[in-house]
Amino acid sequence: MARRKKEILDALELRIAGAELLTPSDKQEILKQAREQVEETRKKGAIEAYLKAAMKEEERQFKPQEVYEDFTVDLPEYAPYIQIEGIRYFHGLTYEIPYSQARSMADLQQSAWQHDREIHGQRRRGDVTRDPFGRGINQQRETSMSMSTGAVNTRDSF
Repeated sequence: MARRKKEILDALELRIAGAELLTPSDKQEILKQAREQVEETRKKGAIEAYLKAAMKEEERQFKPQEVYEDFTVDLPEYAPYIQIEGIRYFHGLTYEIPYSQARSMADLQQSAWQHDREIHGQRRRGDVTRDPFGRGINQQRETSMSMSTGAVNTRDSF
């Protein structure tokens, strides 16, 4: 149950050294100063928050062609964040960022997941087209011609 204001002020007076030297009018003046300082601190916080929001909106006006989108960072367990231009974007959080930056972050995120699959023994995406000899699907890579003899060699005959 919440204590009443009078009980709180009485308890405060008992804890303050020299409170008995203050007159009731002094105490009222001090309480008024305390209220003003708290109000001033809250007002400064509100001003800073409004300024930050206004600056963000002004930056959007500076680049009107840039569309903003929500991007959720989803990374493997070894990567706690993506850092771009000194700003860290942490795993599991959603950020409102410009479209171009979201594409860059998606590319970094995909690269991190590809690396994670590779270190856990899975093949990379392009590995399905490769064989142990480095030959690709392209049949032209399997032949070569000697300029001195004119002989055509296949990859298997090397």
